[in-house]
Amino acid sequence: MAQNKHQSQDFTQPIGGFISRKLNIDEESIEYLPGYKYRVWHNNQAVDYPFHKHPAIEIILCTKNVYTVTIEDKVYHLREGDILFIPPSVSHQLTSPDSGERFILLFDTDFLNLFTKKDTIEDFFSTAHMLSMGSETHYYPFVYSGLTKIIQIYFANDKMSEVAIYSEVFRIISYLCGSEESVSDDEMNAHSDVYNKFVRILSYIEDNYSEDLSLESVAGTAGFSKYHFSRLFKQYTDTTFYDYLCSKRIVVSKQLLKKNIPVTEVAFQTGFNNLTSFSRCFKKYVGCSPSQYKSQFEHDENLFSSLPQ
Repeated sequence: MAQNKHQSQDFTQPIGGFISRKLNIDEESIEYLPGYKYRVWHNNQAVDYPFHKHPAIEIILCTKNVYTVTIEDKVYHLREGDILFIPPSVSHQLTSPDSGERFILLFDTDFLNLFTKKDTIEDFFSTAHMLSMGSETHYYPFVYSGLTKIIQIYFANDKMSEVAIYSEVFRIISYLCGSEESVSDDEMNAHSDVYNKFVRILSYIEDNYSEDLSLESVAGTAGFSKYHFSRLFKQYTDTTFYDYLCSKRIVVSKQLLKKNIPVTEVAFQTGFNNLTSFSRCFKKYVGCSPSQYKSQFEHDENLFSSLPQ
């Protein structure tokens, strides 16, 4: 049975936790991840935030139910899969339903100084932009895939995560600020069906990573041959289907191993048919075996339990 794509994931902050919001009237000081210039929040709270502003670029990815954002005098109603870019230093208000989930990504704007065409990028981020799964926008699948990768990398908190996160940020910016100038309306319309199908494929993988997925079966869900699908997957995600699937499964398996779930059970919960393939894939992405990784947390638990109460 397919699992909800967020069911087994742990979205605890990698370093430190949320203490309180710091507001000076309506100006918010962003609490970035300690030592970094970004922060990603997994928000599933039914909490409204009155009008406020901050110097960070804010990106909201709505993943469950809806979310309403008011930027100055314009209201945006986000549905599942919608992405909203909020300009820095612009007053905005967040309104939550009784239940739902979304990811909120915040980036300090200092990294824009790395670009020679800084003015072009700043011009893009000077206004709000909303991307929807069902829109004709040709770069939606690129942006959605990039944000999904950033979220996975952030909460996995692996070595070199900062480099990997900014690599995805730069790719997203290149799509948003470069691709839209180089692709005509005719080209967008001609390929919109392919793009929309590919977005559905990414969502399908997110929902069914624990199942026995093959290249042929996933390609078939969208009506692609496995050869055409392989080329598209590499083009849109800069990786292969099996590497993407394996990476997704390993992110989830690490969280399960931290909870002291047996290695064999973790392997089957995350879609691996046998321990050999699980161990091989795990070592490729993490650098050690699942048992070695699990033992690190067992040692910490035993040490804690031996302390005087």
